[in-house]
Amino acid sequence: MPGVRLNFNKDSVGMSFGVPGARYTINSKGRRTVSTGIPGTGLYNVETLSSGKRSSAAPAEQSTSNAKETFVPYDPPKSMQPGLFSFKAERELYKYLRDIFQWNETDTPDQAIEKATALQSLYPTLKYSLDLLKFLYSVKGSKVDDAVAQQWGTELWTNRAKVFADGYVIKYFKGITPQVPITNGISTKSIYNDQTLGHILVELLQQMNKIDEALAILHEMDADQLVAISMADLEIGKKDYDAAIETTEDIENEDDATAMMLILRGIAFREKGMEDASLECFKRALSSKKDRSEGLLHRALFERAETYARMGKKAMAIKDLEKILVDDSDYPAVQEKLDALNA
Repeated sequence: MPGVRLNFNKDSVGMSFGVPGARYTINSKGRRTVSTGIPGTGLYNVETLSSGKRSSAAPAEQSTSNAKETFVPYDPPKSMQPGLFSFKAERELYKYLRDIFQWNETDTPDQAIEKATALQSLYPTLKYSLDLLKFLYSVKGSKVDDAVAQQWGTELWTNRAKVFADGYVIKYFKGITPQVPITNGISTKSIYNDQTLGHILVELLQQMNKIDEALAILHEMDADQLVAISMADLEIGKKDYDAAIETTEDIENEDDATAMMLILRGIAFREKGMEDASLECFKRALSSKKDRSEGLLHRALFERAETYARMGKKAMAIKDLEKILVDDSDYPAVQEKLDALNA
């Protein structure tokens, strides 16, 4: 029937129906999703109405991404400088921000956390702003134990409405832009808001192999492209390939985010043994090379090479890997794969 698709997998049967820009999907596990968007713009939204019953799965494998949470150096402008009659707490926060984010001598994560803790003991009204910064630095190469960092992040997430309604957070966090890796080739580039907090916490939970907890946070976040990418990446990590395929359904290559979803869809098809479908996804992801970032194109070539290698097409796999080396000789695992294929 027009607009209706049936998906048969070894673990479930799914059906989706709709028109370009709007589609509803349901499968025999009870998972229900709605995707809406504006065709031709790259803007779309995926909402999971019910995740259904998921079987337990092995922990996610270690990510191939070597990205870290990083900052764009931030110097609070003079327009934000506390006024003559401002409380001392605000003046001290302003001094602290200028201190830890100075361009020429940035504090180490542990130094920034130590200073924030000392400042909190003197000015309790700075709790939320300093808690946000302590959590951010705790996942940025500090000596803070992951369990402690998770506790900090979970508390902030639980109280995020109050945290981001705090006057100091509203005023001073507009220029703080953590870059958080979502998957290899895609990172956030947003201000430190509740969505960014969610992504940082999800990344931490993923590193701790707490995949179900990470997915639970994603389901609580506002649905957008980065959330969908993170969700599909985690579903692949859980080996729930059917779920990843459903999450990335009805995607056209409109921008880096949608191209990455095609790559993740291709990975899911490959892991299910559907190599031809996998190659078609990578082909579509690579179809707009001039408009896509280098990191994303390299990820697509790397994953396609892996598919070719599994199909026994070594020459094509080597060709894709060598294309990556032309631009980036240090791309993770490329040389090792080439050595294995040439052995």
